[in-house]
Amino acid sequence: MKTHLIGSRMKTAQQQVLMDDLDTSNQECLEALNYLKNKDNSEKLEELVSNLQDLMSKRQKSLSALIADDSFTQRDYLERQLELTLSFKVKAKLVMKGLQSDLNLGKQNQRQLNVYKSIDSDR
Repeated sequence: MKTHLIGSRMKTAQQQVLMDDLDTSNQECLEALNYLKNKDNSEKLEELVSNLQDLMSKRQKSLSALIADDSFTQRDYLERQLELTLSFKVKAKLVMKGLQSDLNLGKQNQRQLNVYKSIDSDR
């Protein structure tokens, strides 16, 4: 089995692949969350959220595989992943809160429009 030396710790080629996949997934998740914060993307919202869910699922699979590997001993790397997970959670909540606010505002505007239509039809 091929191994790589990182600091004083060895890791297998499979672990390196998982770490590379995880690092890529982290970057893509961050980009997706930042993109979702942009209000100009509302027409593609469902697709963007679906893509983010896929990215998070891919990230979780890589992370779970690393955690399940008893020979993976890079605690600092796993601690950084925990920090990223918590950061993604905060960012996702902020995005969700903003989207919920937009949805509620849209419903309120629709109700107002219906009232105006009703008033106009009574004339």
